[in-house]
This record gives sequence, structure tokens and C-alpha cells, in this order.
Amino acid sequence: KTEIPIDLEISGVEAIEQPDDCYLWIGQYSGLTRYDSKEFVTYKDFEENGKKYDIINVRNIIQDENTLFIATTNNLFVHENNTFKNLFYYQDNPDFNPQDAASGNISNIELDKKHDTIYISTYKKGLVVLNYKTLEYNVIESTRNKTVYRCAYDTTGDKIYYVLEDGLYDKDGNLFYANPTITAATIYKNNLLVATQNDSKIHSFDLTTKEENEVYNIADQVNSIYYYDIEDKLFLACETKGVCCIELEDDSMTFADNLENKSQLVDILVDYEGNLWIASHNVAASGLSMITKNALLDLLYDDSIWQSLDLAPSKDRNVHAIEKYGNDLYICSGSGIYIYDLENAKLLDNNPIMDKWNEYFDDRGIEDASRFAVRDVEVCNDKLYFATTNYGLIEYNPNTSTCNFYDTEYISNNLGEIYNSPDLSLTRYMRSLKDIDGTLYIGYNKGIMKFDGSTFTINATGSNVLYVQKFNDGILFDMTKGLFITNKDISETTELETEKNIAGNRLKFLIDGNIIYYTLNSRLFRMELNDGKYIHEEVSIPHIKGSIVELSKIRTSDKQEDKYVICSQTQIYITDSLKNDKLVNYELYDSTNGLRPIIANTYGCYDNNLYYFPTTDGIFVYDFGNRHEKTTALKVAINSIEADDKVYYGNSIKISKKTDRLTFNFSIFSFRPNKGYTIYYKLDGVDKSYVQLTEQSNSVSYTNLKGGKYNFHYYVVDENGQMSNQVDVSINKTKRIYEYILFVILMILIGLGLIIGTLIYYFRRKIKQSIKRQLEYKKITLESIEAIARTIDAKDVYTNGHSRRVGYYSREIAKAMNLPEKQVENIFYTALLHDIGKIGIPLSIINKPARLDDNEYAIMKTHTTKGGKILKDISTIPGIVEGAMYHHERYDGTGYPTGLKGTNIPLNARIICCADCFDAMATKRSYKEPCSKEYIISEFERCSGTQFDPDIAKVVIELIKQDKFKTIIEENKEMKNDIISIEDSKND
Repeated sequence: KTEIPIDLEISGVEAIEQPDDCYLWIGQYSGLTRYDSKEFVTYKDFEENGKKYDIINVRNIIQDENTLFIATTNNLFVHENNTFKNLFYYQDNPDFNPQDAASGNISNIELDKKHDTIYISTYKKGLVVLNYKTLEYNVIESTRNKTVYRCAYDTTGDKIYYVLEDGLYDKDGNLFYANPTITAATIYKNNLLVATQNDSKIHSFDLTTKEENEVYNIADQVNSIYYYDIEDKLFLACETKGVCCIELEDDSMTFADNLENKSQLVDILVDYEGNLWIASHNVAASGLSMITKNALLDLLYDDSIWQSLDLAPSKDRNVHAIEKYGNDLYICSGSGIYIYDLENAKLLDNNPIMDKWNEYFDDRGIEDASRFAVRDVEVCNDKLYFATTNYGLIEYNPNTSTCNFYDTEYISNNLGEIYNSPDLSLTRYMRSLKDIDGTLYIGYNKGIMKFDGSTFTINATGSNVLYVQKFNDGILFDMTKGLFITNKDISETTELETEKNIAGNRLKFLIDGNIIYYTLNSRLFRMELNDGKYIHEEVSIPHIKGSIVELSKIRTSDKQEDKYVICSQTQIYITDSLKNDKLVNYELYDSTNGLRPIIANTYGCYDNNLYYFPTTDGIFVYDFGNRHEKTTALKVAINSIEADDKVYYGNSIKISKKTDRLTFNFSIFSFRPNKGYTIYYKLDGVDKSYVQLTEQSNSVSYTNLKGGKYNFHYYVVDENGQMSNQVDVSINKTKRIYEYILFVILMILIGLGLIIGTLIYYFRRKIKQSIKRQLEYKKITLESIEAIARTIDAKDVYTNGHSRRVGYYSREIAKAMNLPEKQVENIFYTALLHDIGKIGIPLSIINKPARLDDNEYAIMKTHTTKGGKILKDISTIPGIVEGAMYHHERYDGTGYPTGLKGTNIPLNARIICCADCFDAMATKRSYKEPCSKEYIISEFERCSGTQFDPDIAKVVIELIKQDKFKTIIEENKEMKNDIISIEDSKND
């Protein structure tokens, strides 16, 4: 497997480490650097308790979850919660004299998480055991005043091993392995691995039996050993040969030596994505390299094969087309045709095609045959055909190993007068359509050709044809001006009817039933037949880079599943469907998987679950039968939080009430080359839903946040649709005084009080004005009605004041009956006008001193109906018409004008009837004197139920007994005072 190393511009690296939060920490001579795959942050010093500590000459880094322990030549620091602290300062301890080791005193550290202990290997002062919680330390007695180069801690057996000048010792001071040149030691699965310089080997010991059970001959000095438990591998950092990988399952060894800097390697790390990091303290070259995890795409042949052919990389490694026939791959490259034996995994030394090729061109005196580039290969009728530029067609029979060359001269003679272009042989693409007629269809720079094995047929469309495909019963081909259909004889050509013009530079198209997919540079379109026309819809391809150069549909051999293959110049997409507006369940592979660039107008090959992709540097194979693991889901963290000019760290912060701008800076740990991801974030209380951050900006800001508590969330989704971890941050912004709820409530109450007070004042004033106006209107109304009543009474010299007295009596009766105030008032007004109909009665009848005869009485009785007609248009006083018309009706039904009976007589008319009769009996008339109180009471008792309503009669009798009805003089005075008292009470 060939990997492409990625080198970072960092020099002199001594150590690398990745804690659980996924930041990569890099220890250098010049300082300590933190890397989040996008930004480098370097720390050179820090202050603690007024003292400054330099972070230089970093020797070793170890981690416990998110806590880092950093060893420099003289110090041991801890980094936790974004803060540095001093743990062990060599010169501050009286047991250590810095003059004993001018070159430095700490060589290595080892962590014992179980006992909160760090083992510090020192020069000439032994192995220091430090409890990093209590800061208590001691020196292992057997190492006192000795130089300890390194140590290894056994987590399972709770044992420590350390290296002195003569070999490796256990904690009790027993010599475990004698060797003065030990360069590295580590423990895994009860095995102790020791690297030595003198024999360039890795020795493996069983810690239980102390027996040596394996020896790995590396043939190079090993400076560091890294055990990768996920895949059960050992990675060795070598002095000159790069990285060695030992598969512990079968003890096989391979070297990764294609690094820009493969010397002086000192540390190795596998990050959470499975990428391999290599540190070198060679200051003359890149100090840090990364090899991405690659388990899917491999080079079919390596550099050694190309070198054996002595091919120039700039041209001859370009693969244009691939075809499989039998057990061989036929490869069209920049300078010729090569045959690759799949069974033996090698290029054939005996290549009959190239032998015939060279012989053919030698016979014709053509020295530079490389200008005839082979662009495509196709199998037809058990023969292979190769399309070349500037030459023509080559036919190869693999069964007889014979070749036929159909060059410009042959095609010219075959086509006769039709051939009139020297560029006719510029063939670009071929398609063997066995299910049509078993012939070969060829696209060239001036149209389309057909070849049946001996005869060429041509359709000179005048335009370059790059792609040909079977379509229904004909052939579909493309030109820059559109898609065209021709019959199998290529004699008739028509343009495909579509809803819009699709002219452009199409590199590939695909027929999938009645659907046509075609490409325009980096865009993919689908055309589906609808009502005789093809309707267009674009298929979105995420994160695509470069033009699409491969487009095909295949069926897997094992599961019989349909898969679509889309290939840009730098990427390969494998997807389940293209029928939606975007890819479904797709996988994406690019340079991080070892893919080299793919040039336009090249053609891959699929056979038996294997897809062969041509590239500028060989052939890559995708195996649909293997399980393809998706890349590890990304991990994210909050880098920092900026509140104006202050920077905060952590997942819970408190900020000032004066903060105007709050910025969240993200760290997205995608150490392999970024294939694209989308950020989703939300601030509760501000964002209604998650906001999508499409641009590659790793920060988001909020301004003018109100005081209070907020929760911020964010995560990312990678190109495979995988969701990262979600980061949650709580923010507490101090509230300003006006943001507290009690303050707000108080202000609201004060405001409401002011509003209510203002409204009360306003409405009291308005109500008072309204009441005053109403009383004025009422007074005017009353005075008007009284004026009318006086006018009525003025006609009868014997009954002057009658209407006003009846009004007064009626009101008193209504009050005694506990009727509503408004109804009492209406009865009063009605009673004042009950005799208004007398206006239409002659004065001679009204003022006749004697009794009226029958005819005169009949005329007199008409005053009731006349009064009803006069008052019929008055709607503001309910019952006024009924009072005028029916006040002479009798309870027993013998009254006039209609003979109403009982309660069918309106209530106001029954009341006015009683009041009218009382006044008639109590006042002097031309024909009688006023009646006594006793007589009037007796009359009401006698006529109760005949003339009067019995209930009302009882009320009148009671009022008379209580002396509620006054004499006429007293009544006038009371009526006047009563109006004044009503007005005064309303004003109050």
C-alpha cells in the first residue's frame, strides 16, 4: 500500500501527543505547539505566582484524558483547563544540583495513572517518583546518583523498568536485560520490547517468564516504539529507514520510507482518525509528517515497475484507458500499450502489441512514435481495438497475437471520396455494441465512424464526438452543440429533443433506462422523458473539485446491487442512487486515500467487482466486494470564547454585563486533508433552530445579547453524513439593573399606575362632561315635554296642570312598584304626554261645562288614537305610543279604543290609567268638587279588577294612605325641587 505523506513546516520535533480533546501537541526545542488541524498556537513561557517559566527544549509529553504532562530539560509542567502549572522544577529541589548535568537533567517521563504518579528519568540523580496530586517525591534507591535514560511502566503488573548504562533493570534493582546500547523500551500485553543499537534488533520478553520470545531484525537503530492496540500493530521510529510497521498477528514487517524526512525519527502517534504521525528532531528537514489511514485504494503497480520500463513520469505514467480481457489488463498510456498479468501481478515482458507497434513504425521510418498517443481500448468480437490520435485504429487478436493497423491511408482508401480530411484518424472514443450488430462505433474529431472489421462507414457531422452510447435501437453521441441520435447505420442523425439547449463541453454521459445523465464540467444533470421531451434536473454533488471524467453504473458481482460511479479529476464517488437531487449513501475517496489525479477523456474499466481507475501515476483499484469502512466521524471542541477583548476557555463561562460581542471559535479536528464539512450551531433563546454555516469559517459571533443564561451548541457533519460529537457551552451574562424581572415588573407597575391614573382622570372628566351634557339634554327634554303638556292642558280651562300631575303620580306609582329607574323615567315622560291627542279635539267639546252627549263623547274618545299617531315616530321613549293610546282601556276589557283586557294592556298604560283617575277624582272639575281621600280609596277598592289592575290599585291605595300624593300647589313645588335634586345627585 502506498501512502502520500503530508509534511508540516515544523522543525526539530522531540515529542507528539494527542489527549482526549483531540488537540495535537508538538514538543520542540523552541517551545510547545498546539495544532487543531487548521491553526498552530505556540507556547514559549507562562507565569505562576509571579514567576516566569520557559517552555523550551521539550523532551517528552504524556497525557491523562485532557491533562498534559510536559517534560523539558529541567522542568515538569502540567497543562489542564487551558492553564499551565509547574509540577517539578529541577533547580528548586535541594536534592538536585543543576551543575551535575550541563546538558540537562530530565531525559524522559512515564505515567502511572493508577497511583497518580510520574516517573522522571534524570541524569546522575536517578529515577524520581513524583505524586502529581500531592507533589511529594522520592528517588528509587537503586538508581540514586545514577543516570536513568528512560523507563517503562507495566500497567497490568504494576511494575516499573528503567534503563541504566549497562542495561535494563526492574524496580527492585535486578538486571533484567544486559545491554549498554538500549535506545527504546515499551510494554504491551505483558511483553517488554527493547530496542538496541548495537545489533539493530527489537527484543521481546515475556514479563511473567522473563524469557525472550521474539526478535525482530530491523537493521536500523530504533528510537521509539509505539503499540497501536486498535489494530494490534507496532510502529517503530527508525534512525535512517523511516517507519517500520510490525503486524503482530503474523509478525510481518513493512517499511514506510517514502517520506521527505525519514531520518532521526524520535516519536510516533496514531491519532483518533487512524492517521500516523511521525516526529523527527532533524532540524534540516520537516520535523512532523502525517500518513493518512488508507485501507481502500491501492496502486496496482508501484514505482519500481515504471522505473524498470525507464518511463518519464511527466508523460508516460498517464493512463488514458483500461480494458480487461481474459486474465490480463490492457493499459493505454502516453507512449504505448501495456499488458498487465493480473494472476502474477506484473507487467508482461513479452508484449506482442508493442513489438508489432515498434516494427510497424520502424518500417515506415517514424522515429517518434510517442506522438501517436493511445486514447481508448475496446473489446469487439474477441479482438481488442485501440484508438490513437494522429494515426488511426489498431486491431489486436489475443488468441493469435497478431495486429492489424488501420492508418490514415487505409481509412482513406476504404472511404473513397467521402474522406477529405487529414484529421480523420484522430479517434478519441470507441464503443462495441454487441447487442446491435457486433460492430465498433468510433467517435472522432469530425463525427462518428462505424467499423465492422473490414469496412469503415462515416458520418461527418463536422463536430468533435467524444462519447458514444447505445440508446434504444440507435446510437447516442455528443457534440459541443448538443446530444444527437443516429441509427445503427449512422446514416440519419437527429438532435435529441430536450426542454432546453444543453450545448457545452460534456465529458461523459450515461444511459440508465429512459434516463440520460450527462456532465458539464463539474456539474451532473439528469434528463428524464416527459411528454416527448427530456426534462432536466441537476444532481448536486457535495464538495466536488474539478471536472467529472468518469460516469458509469455497475452491478456488483456478489450482492447484485446497482452502484453509480462518479469520478472527478481528484475524487471518486460511489453512490447507491442518482434519482434524487443529491447523492444517496455515497462514499468519497481522494488523495488522502492515495488517489492520483485523473485527466479528462480517460476511461476506466469494471470487471467482477473490481473497478480500475486510470490516473496520472498508475492504476487504482476499487473492490466492491470488500467491506469499505467509512472514515472516523470528526471530533470538535470549543477553541476559545471571546467576549470583546477578553478570552475565555471551557464549557461554562461568566461574562460582564458590558460585553457587546461574543465570539465562539471552533476547533474541528480533521487532520487528513479536508474533504468538506458543514457546521451547525444554535444559541438557545436567540436562534429558533440550528443554523448552517456553509463557509469554512470556524467562528460565529453574537452581538448585544441581553443579560441572562444561554446555552450554545454546535456540531459538524462530514462529507459522509456522519455527525461529530456535540459541544455544549453555558454562558451567564451579568444582567444590567433594568434586565432584572423585579425591576421590569416595578417599572411596568409604575407605568401602569401612571397610565391608569391618567385614564381615570381623563375618563372622570369625560364622564362628568358627558353626564352634564346628558342632564342638560334631559332638562331640555323634560322642559320641552312639560311645555307640550302645558300646551295640552291650556286647552282645558277646567283641568289646567292635569298632564303634569298625572306624570308625577305615575312616577310615584312606578317607584313604589320597584321598577327600574330608566323605566320609571320613561313612564313619567309618557304620562306627561298621555293626553296629547286632545290637540285634535275641538275646544267646544273640551271646555263644555256640561256633560258631553254621546256624539261629543265619541269625538272625545278619539284623542287616544290621535295621540298614538302623533307620537308614533318617537323612538327614544319606549312605550310612549302605548301610553297615549291605551290609558283609557279597562282591566275587564270594557275600555277604549280597542277593548284590551288584563295584562294585554301595556303596563305603562295601566299605571297612567290609575294616575289619570286619581287626578280626576282629587281635583275640582266644572261638574264636581274634589273627592275626599276616603272616597278615592273606596273607589280604587271597588274598581280593582274591573277598571284598574288589582296589583297597581293596591299600590295606589297604599300611596294615598301614606299621603304620598300632594295637593296641586304642593305638587308644583315638589316637581320643581325634584328636578333640581336629580341634577345635583348626578353631578355628585
